[in-house]
Amino acid sequence: MIDFDLNDCAEGEELNPSAYNPDDYPTKETVLDFIALNSHKKPINIDLKSLSVNGTVKRDSMETYLESKHISSSNLKNALKTPRSFYYDWERVFEEKQKPCFQLGTFAHMAFLEPRLFELVKVEPVCNQASKDGVLQMIDFYEGLLENEKDYAKNAESESPSEKWNFNALKEYRDDLKQKLIDLGYSFISEEMNMIITALKRNYYWYGGGIIPQILKGAYSEVSFYGRDEETGLDVRVRPDYFNVEENIGVNAVISFKTTRADDLGKFYYDCAKLKYELSEGMYQEVMSGITGRNFNVTIMIMLQTVEPYDVAVLFWSPDDLANGKYKYHYALSIVKDCFDKKWFPGYDAKAEDGARGIIDMQLPDWSKKLLHPVAIDDFE
Repeated sequence: MIDFDLNDCAEGEELNPSAYNPDDYPTKETVLDFIALNSHKKPINIDLKSLSVNGTVKRDSMETYLESKHISSSNLKNALKTPRSFYYDWERVFEEKQKPCFQLGTFAHMAFLEPRLFELVKVEPVCNQASKDGVLQMIDFYEGLLENEKDYAKNAESESPSEKWNFNALKEYRDDLKQKLIDLGYSFISEEMNMIITALKRNYYWYGGGIIPQILKGAYSEVSFYGRDEETGLDVRVRPDYFNVEENIGVNAVISFKTTRADDLGKFYYDCAKLKYELSEGMYQEVMSGITGRNFNVTIMIMLQTVEPYDVAVLFWSPDDLANGKYKYHYALSIVKDCFDKKWFPGYDAKAEDGARGIIDMQLPDWSKKLLHPVAIDDFE
């Protein structure tokens, strides 16, 4: 037998850095079995402060979250392009963009946790708002909705609007009623959007025999996690769409919500890979586990089509993809750490070999080498 002396050996790179133990990841059957046994029980609410073991877990605004200098998954996706792409994205000042009055994705994200919102989307009647009669019809519509609200009390002493009123006074009264409804959570949408919401509501309750509300029972949203990566010492942050805990669904799970214009699951999977969702999902699990001391090792994604037939899908992420995402997360973070230490964030010159002074060997993709078909040009003269 050969006697090896390991005293002068150095540790090399892992042969498979994204390798993992399958036992570390529960299966969907674990979730389904727990739900089957506990669906009759009330959800258990966990105090967010109790989750702040190695960092901070709190409910804050999206604006506050985006203004934080902690590193996000979006920043790290840019780091995989070039370090300079990371730096520009990380240094960018948050600017709130003008958004449409009604956003389907935002509404669905909220309604899946608070189903009563499905009842608060309404289509306004078609009536001429340039005439007193049309404005009065709209006033009747708004007042009918307000009468169903237990927290609304109409002033009995006030005069009811009529044709006798000044036109501008009628419009002001109408607008005041509409604002009251908006303050109560109502949204006013087009007939086309209403068809989409109706399909969404149906799928919410029917999909998988009602599995969506069961997965989201007791789930949390609008919660940010701020922590520090142990290996690099860099500050990191995540803000999952939802998350749930083992007390409610048997596992500690990240629950992501995605809208898509993909017309089938294959296209959606392609888009997920193209947008590097695996890095985001892997980072969510790593950061949330480190901060809370709980093992977040399940990712469930709820997909909503924004094109016909406006279907939904509940997707259980594979351990392979999550392990790959965690590897990319730590790899990107190591790049950023190296750049901060050296106080230098190179651009595409980082893609060149050492000593090549930024000159990159270019190679076209394999599909560019496909054979050309022969072209026959007959001479008919």
